[in-house]
This record gives sequence, C-alpha cells and structure tokens, in this order.
Amino acid sequence: MLKVFYSKNQSVGANASFSPSAGKPEHVVKSWKERRQAFEICEFEPVTREDLKLIHEPSYVDGVLDLTRSNGFGNKSPEVAAALPWVAGSMVAATLTALKNKTVTISPTSGAHHAHYRNGGGFCTFNFLILAALKAHEEGAKKVGIIDLDCHYGDGTQDIINTLKLDFIQHYTFGGDPLIHKDPALWLKKLPDVVSTFSDCDLIIYNAGVDSHVDDPLGGYLTTEQIQERDSIVLNPMRKKFIPIVMSLAGGYQKDASGNIPKVLELHGFVFNAAWFAEKMNNEEEELVYE
Repeated sequence: MLKVFYSKNQSVGANASFSPSAGKPEHVVKSWKERRQAFEICEFEPVTREDLKLIHEPSYVDGVLDLTRSNGFGNKSPEVAAALPWVAGSMVAATLTALKNKTVTISPTSGAHHAHYRNGGGFCTFNFLILAALKAHEEGAKKVGIIDLDCHYGDGTQDIINTLKLDFIQHYTFGGDPLIHKDPALWLKKLPDVVSTFSDCDLIIYNAGVDSHVDDPLGGYLTTEQIQERDSIVLNPMRKKFIPIVMSLAGGYQKDASGNIPKVLELHGFVFNAAWFAEKMNNEEEELVYE
C-alpha cells in the first residue's frame, strides 16, 4: 500500500505569503482521502537542528529557527519555524522508507530547491531534497538521483551539491533545461532519455512540481495531459527496475477568486494517482515473483 508521510505539524494554517505551500499539506492529504484509493498515513519524527546543519550554514539554521532571520517566505513566522523540522522530517522518513523497502512513497511537502547553503528564498527555507539524499547515502545508497520537474531552476539544490561536493547526487532540473522554453512538446518527447540517465541510481527523489502547468501564474508550459504523461514517464521505468522513488510536491500557485487552490489540488491528485498505480504495479509484480 502506498505510504504517505504526513503530520498536522508540517502544515501551517496561516502564512503571509503569495505561496500556499506552507498550508498545502493538510489540503492535499484531505483531497487524496476523497479519492477512494487506499493509502497509509505514516508517522515520523521531525529532524533536528543538527540534521539541518549538515546541509546549511549553522548560523542560518539557528537564525531561522530562533526567528532572527527571515525564512524562505520572507517573514519570521513562529508557526512556519515550528513546522519546518516536520516538513524536512516528512521527506527524510519517506525517503528512508522507500530505500529500505524498494518502493514508492510520498512526502506532501514543498519549499526546498531554492534553499541555498547559506540562505533561503523563493518560498524555500531548508533544502530537504538534499538532506533526504544525504541521509539515504548514509544508509547505503551509493548514488541518489534528484529529478526536479518543478517549473523553476533548482539553484539552491545545485549550490549545496557544489558547496559540499556531494558527488553521489545526480541532479536534473526542469527550469535549467533550455529546451522547455523553446518547445514543451519536444521536451516531453525527450524526457524518457533524461530519465534513462538515472537508471543506475539506488534511489530517485522526484520533485513533482505542478507550477509547470500552462495556467500557473509563476510557471506555464505543460498542459494537464502533459503533466500526467510526465509523471508516468518518470515513474514507470524506475518501478520496472525496482528503483525506490520518493515524491515531493514542490510548487503550484493557481488560485480561484476566493483564494483557494482547487486546480493545484487537482494536479497534485494526478501525482498521487501516478504514485498509487506505480506502487500497485510493484506489489502485483512482487506477488508474481513470490508465487
């Protein structure tokens, strides 16, 4: 059964920001429960300051958590600060579970890839993608792939990889691929070739942003159908090879007239659906091998 690592502690009820990401986990998980596709909500522990200092400058970590430095949303909200260790904890727990069980898991989290070693920004505070990769490496993953299909360039992720010389991480970022700006349809046709370069990884971290949707105010390239195809292209080859995959939500900023995010929830529902069927396929194939 698909495992989703969610705690109410990782979701913030109110946050002064254009981005809905801080409060999105609660709404996303609620919408998934309405899909009538069984999944398991798993408990986990928050990460520690020491964990965060493995990938960020210690003074930056302390500053954000002590409310003396702005977080990635550009404020010093105590609610956001309290949630951040839980956000990262969700991603780490989902990653280690996927690695251990060679399965697909989801961490309903956003706000990582613009977080640099020394600072945050772009609605991102702590780079839990890198922290999860590092923890997986410590648990035996010799090579970790980060496939980042959020609309924007994962500059923070690349900065930390370069700063800490994390040569065990292979990183692809949608926002850094010039082809997407020229021909989104051609980019989608070439995506299988990109994914195939990750086939020797021991774990895939898939940052499945939906701000790449054509109607997103901060993005805009792929149609709804292309996003669905995108997720299948990433997931299906890896599951056939039994490569563990952990999925994170990343960006999505479409709002209706009331400020709600029904389109974002719909798009994240497609991400959930792709993971659910990939895990179902995985379980069925394991049963055939066992028999």
